[in-house]
Amino acid sequence: MIEGKALVAYVLGRIGCTHPFKLSRILALIDIEWLRDRGERLTDIKYIRGPGVFYIEGLKESVENNSCFYKREGDPKTGRRSCIEYRCEPPSISEDVRSFVDNILKRVSGLEEQKLNEIVVNNELFREISTPG
Repeated sequence: MIEGKALVAYVLGRIGCTHPFKLSRILALIDIEWLRDRGERLTDIKYIRGPGVFYIEGLKESVENNSCFYKREGDPKTGRRSCIEYRCEPPSISEDVRSFVDNILKRVSGLEEQKLNEIVVNNELFREISTPG
C-alpha cells in the first residue's frame, strides 16, 4: 500500500493541472483496478460515497497544506475551471505501481468527467473501497 498523497502527486505529475472532480475519479479507478488485479487496496485514500457521487476525505486540506500542490482558480467568464497541479519532484513509487497507473491514465485520457464518474460509481468494487457519507 502506498500513501494517497504519493499517488495524487504522481498522477498530477503525469497529467498536469486537473480539476479535483476528475482527479478523484481517476484515483478511485486506480484503487478499484488494483483491488481487482491484486486483491487489496493500493492506497489509504478514504472515499466517501453518496448517491451517484463521492469525494475524497481530506483532499482539499492535503492540497492546501502542502507547498508542492498549487491550486489554480477558475474563471467563469472564460470557462476555465479550477485545477490542482503538482510542482515538486515526483514521488518515489515502485516501477510496478508506475506502470499500472500509467496504463489506467492512458485508458481514461479521453473520457469526459461524467462518463468517468459513471464507470467508478457503478463498479461493483467501488462499495468495497468507499464508505457511506
